[in-house]
Order: sequence, then C-alpha cells, then structure tokens
Amino acid sequence: MPWFEYEGLTPGGTAIAGRVEAADRERAGEDLAGMQMEVREIRKADAPPKRAAPLSEDDLIFFNQQLASLAEAGIALDEGLAQLARDIESPRLRRWIVELVHDIRRGIPIDQAIAARERGLPLLYSRVIRAGIASGELPATLLNLNQHLRLAGNTRRMIWELASYPLLVAALAVTIVSGLFLMVVPRFHDIFVDFGTELPGLTVLLLAIADNYPTIMLVFALVVAGVILGWRWLRLSRTGLAIRESIIFAAPVVGKVYRASLIARFLRAVSTAVATGVPLPQAMRLGADATGSKYLIDDAEHLAGEVERGQSVFVANQSARIIPPLFGFCVQVAVGRDTLPTAIGQLARSYENRAVHAQFVLQAMLFPLLVMVLGCIVGIMIVAMFLPLVHLINCVSSG
Repeated sequence: MPWFEYEGLTPGGTAIAGRVEAADRERAGEDLAGMQMEVREIRKADAPPKRAAPLSEDDLIFFNQQLASLAEAGIALDEGLAQLARDIESPRLRRWIVELVHDIRRGIPIDQAIAARERGLPLLYSRVIRAGIASGELPATLLNLNQHLRLAGNTRRMIWELASYPLLVAALAVTIVSGLFLMVVPRFHDIFVDFGTELPGLTVLLLAIADNYPTIMLVFALVVAGVILGWRWLRLSRTGLAIRESIIFAAPVVGKVYRASLIARFLRAVSTAVATGVPLPQAMRLGADATGSKYLIDDAEHLAGEVERGQSVFVANQSARIIPPLFGFCVQVAVGRDTLPTAIGQLARSYENRAVHAQFVLQAMLFPLLVMVLGCIVGIMIVAMFLPLVHLINCVSSG
C-alpha cells in the first residue's frame, strides 16, 4: 500500500507530523480522524527507507561522540547529522544516520526517532538521550555514556583475550578426546569383554560415555546454543533485561566491574544535573534513566519519592539495592555546604577507579583460573583413558 505524509494537531493542540500507510488518501484521512487528530494536510510520500542493521558498539560510541560535539556546539542536529553521514565510511552507520535525519526533519524528537530503531543497540540509548535533554546537559550525558561503553567494552575484550588461549587448547582437547572416544575406546571395550574381567567404576563410566558420545555432544551443543539464544532473547523485553542484569551482578568479579561502572554513570549524571540547577529528586530520576538499568531506576524512584515526602536521603538510601549507602551520606553532608555537585562527582570518580581496579583483578585471575580448570579436565581424561590398561595389566599379572 502507498504511504502518505500528514501534518495536523493532536487532541491537546500539539502540532504533529508523520507518515501513515493506507489504501488511498481518503482512507489515510479516516484513519487519522479515528485517532482524534485534526489533519491539515495529507500528501503522498515515498515508502520509508529500508531499516538498516543495528549499530555495533563501536559505531554507537563514534555516533555518540559526534552527537555530543554537535550538541555542545549548538549546531542543528538534523543538518549536522546529515553532514556527518556524508563523511562516514561505514555503510551501516551511514544508513542509520540518514534514517534518523529523515525522522528528525519530519518533526519527530530525536529520542523518539532513536527509540524507533534502537532494537539491537547495546543499551536503551533513547532513554539516555531523553535524560540528557531533560537535564539540559545532553553533551555531558553522552560523554558520560561513552566512558561507560568503553569501560564495558574493555572488560569484554579483556575476557575474550584472556580466554582465547584456554579456549583454543580446550577445542584441541575436545578434538583429541572425541577421537579417543569414537575410535580408541570402543576397541578397548572389545578387549575387556574377551578377558571377562570386572572393570573399575571409572572405566565403566568411560565406556558408557563412549557408547553414547555422539548423543552427548549433540545434547551439549544444543544446550550451548540454547543458552546463547536465550541470552539474546532476554534483550527483547524489560523483564528479560532485568534477568540479564541480575545474572551479570551475580557473576564473580565481572559483576563488580559492571556494578561499579553503573554506579559511576549514575553518580556522574546526578552530579551534572544538580550542577545545572535540577532538583535532587529529578536529578536522581534522570541519572538512573541515563543508565537504562531497571534496578537502578527502581532505586532512584524510591529515593526520589522519599525525598519528596520529606524523608532524609541518608535514611531512604539504606534500603536501596544498587545505589550505595555512601551516596546518601555524601548528599546529607554536602547539602548544607553547597558542594553537592562536587561531592557527588568525587564519589563518581571513586567508583570509576573501583571499576578499573576490578578490571585489573579480573585480568590477573582469569587466565590462571581457566588454565587450571582446563588442566584438571584434561588430566582426568588422561587418567580415565589409561586406567583400563593398568587394570588389564594387573589382571594379566595376577593370572
């Protein structure tokens, strides 16, 4: 069906422009009237451009940096982004920006335009944009986000770099063990049957694994694939995102890095908002929105509500799940001294340093741990493979 662009007013009197798909112009007008819109103009339009693939994290960091620069310089975002798209080599990022500019020029706010195409992005990016606009500090909010993205990206790269060698060794070990289970162990099984000896428990287990090895590997592959797909599927809903976040929080060391980075982002955003004159309750809500964390948003809403009801931040903060109690103490001490933005900013730097330190701890312990685990697995396999031979030799010697 064809597409039509329209301009009009909402029931509240707000000017609106957009695009609708309908069989003809009259049908488009009827659909808009059914939504209680006062339509002033309807004209035929081209179909919307094909939706580009979601941005990678590197693309998002680059775009985020450029958007912060445009906002800081006071350049009109539609024109600035249009010029930016002409200078970008990545076809995916160029198409994504072109779509974004198209929506902005139709009167759609940038946070809504991004929300329409943020599926697959590393985080709830439109929420960050909305929080930055509401606080009046969009450049600072975007730069704060970039710092978090780089920290999270460095943590993931560190894990993969450290795990690459053990994973390679593990792949080689699986290949060797598979060959033994599929070609060597079955022949030993025939030998053991001919001798008619009673086999040790580990040998019996080994032979059972060899008999069912293809099925075991198939089930293992399906479980791994299911876990990966399930992890990605959780990103599609707010409940799923909360479950993912809970799992990350529970992960040793990695959870500490994520938590410290998340708190640092929240504190930095709150500090920036308070410095611009935003009241503390609203600053906490905006700071939590800028993180996209469900648990942090819940904490901030609880604290903000308690403060608006006259409760002390320090007391309310004691029941928070993510926001540290030190935040409430810092606010209580700094409010009377007019140093609240500075105090919260220093606390944010403290948690940023804590996140970096946790990264170094992760780097120091992950590689030796993976090698030790892999060595134990391979050692058990070797013992299990040679134990039948030792048992056979003992049986022959006894005979």
